[in-house]
Amino acid sequence: MGSWRGMGNGAVVTLLAVCAMTYLAHPDFSAQSALVKAEVDQIAQPQIATQMTIPIAVEHMLPAGIKGVLCIILLMGVFGGDGTHLLSWGSLFIQDVVVPLRKKPFPPKDHIRLLRWSMCGVALFAFLFGTFFKQTEYVMMWWSVTEALYVGGAGVTIIGGLYWKKGTTAGAWAGLLTGSGFVAGGILARQVWGSSFPLNGAQIGFFGSLLASLAYVGFSLVTCRENFNMERMLHRGIYAVESEKKFETKSRSRVSIGKLIGLDEHFTFGDKILAGGLFGWSMLWLAVFVVGTVWNLIAPWPMSVWSQFWFVVGIGIPVFFSLVTAVWFTWGGIRDMRLFFRRLKEERVDALDNGMVVNHHNLDEKA
Repeated sequence: MGSWRGMGNGAVVTLLAVCAMTYLAHPDFSAQSALVKAEVDQIAQPQIATQMTIPIAVEHMLPAGIKGVLCIILLMGVFGGDGTHLLSWGSLFIQDVVVPLRKKPFPPKDHIRLLRWSMCGVALFAFLFGTFFKQTEYVMMWWSVTEALYVGGAGVTIIGGLYWKKGTTAGAWAGLLTGSGFVAGGILARQVWGSSFPLNGAQIGFFGSLLASLAYVGFSLVTCRENFNMERMLHRGIYAVESEKKFETKSRSRVSIGKLIGLDEHFTFGDKILAGGLFGWSMLWLAVFVVGTVWNLIAPWPMSVWSQFWFVVGIGIPVFFSLVTAVWFTWGGIRDMRLFFRRLKEERVDALDNGMVVNHHNLDEKA
């Protein structure tokens, strides 16, 4: 449902971009647009100047009060997003790097303190990196390559480790070093040679992921001596944990729409309605894509039709869903927060369940 919630963000970005483009091109705003272009011309790097044209136009276009409201919204978004990233990357470093290299588990208080220091370290790195890094990519390309820096290496080891019984530690290290190393090298190459380097950010990310997958599979096949016990790792069969049995799903051999969507006996009636709605939503846009493609191959739409189509798809539908989800998610969020704190009071913490793995199994698991 996150895609529905995010539609409002997309509508705001689209509206601001359209208004800014009008502000720059319409004769009624020729004097104002001249000021924007003069400010853009002061940016030395052409690529950054291109990317900053619309933001600078928005800054000139919006009145003081609206500009302040927009800045508050963006600032709160930065707080929310960066807080999540600091927790995610800080805990990843401790749980996936520090804890595996340690011979004995951390006491809970030391573990929490270390996580906090790790998050401070991530914040410091982000500050220094943002200060000294030279931007050579378009923003979307940069997102692609930085995501691949982690996903290209760690992604293949996580997926392979959870779903392939022949995966080995050597294969994981090979995939991680190959994928992340290739992407990091690509980023450095773009810093040195800029746009003359033959691969852009998206291509660097793609080949990094591909090489990581090949390295993981190849090294795992060479070093695998016996298949890993996936049943024990995933707590299935004779290794099932009592507290998790209530979440087990009964297997069904009969093919049905519900099985295709992913419904099981744990879904409430409301869950089924929601899951069916999400599935129907995806199928609707698949049909729009197929029909629209065939239609335009036979009889291409004129610009006026495309304008109306994107007005509905890019602005009308997102605004409607943003209003609905604003009410829906606010009510549901408050309700679930109360449930969350009520369950926290009932939680019984196991200090051994700290993510440490001994002999390929969690520390808190009994022999």
